[in-house]
Amino acid sequence: MTDAIAVLNTNTTSDSVQDITLSCAELWSIGQQEAIRRLSIQRSCLFTRVPRQHLVGDFSARAARIAATYARFYLETEQGCNPDYKGRFYWMGLAAFASKQVKCALDFIPDSLWFPLAKAATHVSKDSLGKGNFWLFQDIFVWHWFYAQYPEQFDECAPQRDTSTYVEIVKSNMASLPWAEETLTVLNNLRLTEDITKAFQYTRSFERSSDYEERRALQLQSLMMIANHEQITILQPLIYNEWVFNKSLDIQAALEDLPLIPKRVAAFTTTCDIDNEQRRVQMKDGNLYETADRMKFITAIAEKYHILMHEDVEYMEGTIRTISSWSNAE
Repeated sequence: MTDAIAVLNTNTTSDSVQDITLSCAELWSIGQQEAIRRLSIQRSCLFTRVPRQHLVGDFSARAARIAATYARFYLETEQGCNPDYKGRFYWMGLAAFASKQVKCALDFIPDSLWFPLAKAATHVSKDSLGKGNFWLFQDIFVWHWFYAQYPEQFDECAPQRDTSTYVEIVKSNMASLPWAEETLTVLNNLRLTEDITKAFQYTRSFERSSDYEERRALQLQSLMMIANHEQITILQPLIYNEWVFNKSLDIQAALEDLPLIPKRVAAFTTTCDIDNEQRRVQMKDGNLYETADRMKFITAIAEKYHILMHEDVEYMEGTIRTISSWSNAE
């Protein structure tokens, strides 16, 4: 993953400047390559000593890196971000906690070998959770990266995002990613959706507003549009339509009151759960793989997050800042 994405010709006049215009496809290709790089480590080939990028193999470490990236986007500490607009990438703050919960679930799996039924269920869960978290990141990171880097080009280029039009080296890298062959077809080559369009319209309105209450409303509207995209467009067809994964979720739900079995919970902390009921939301009814049940749970999480980001923002942003330090997890 070290080849150049594009080769650009310069002029031959000393001390001159030549403007180079990159196409939308080239810009999307750069963003997609950056998404891959965030989950990779550099290693040298044993024989040639040439450094190459390799995906981090541990699913839990990937989840930690993903959480860290989401956290930095919320905090506006990513390259191209603007601290004056902190809060515009509102979903990213919540997603930092969500990817942390995925990390917790993945961390649990090796410890479940004492119970054969749980072992089988969690093995399936690990693969599906890893796939969903990885490919959601490949989709959603690039939308935010492009908006932060090229806000003036976003509206023009957003309808042109299509992995099949990426430059060849990036298409090749995409094809080599885990689950790529099945995923890119299922996810329509990561093309623009109506939910993403609306989400970033709300983001732009947030940037233009100076009214606190209006900004709060716009934050929640943008968050819910991305939540719809995330849950219904990405995760539902990618993992929640899988019968075997659904059976593993049924087993987890049936066993979650037993010791050591993770609960279906979102905890607003760096740890997997918290005793403070004001900083957690637990799913007690319904099935995660049923869209309506899951969206009811997601909405409850979003509402709790929205309250905490108003009433306890110092704690929340401090926790997000801690998560943002996980970017080099291996």
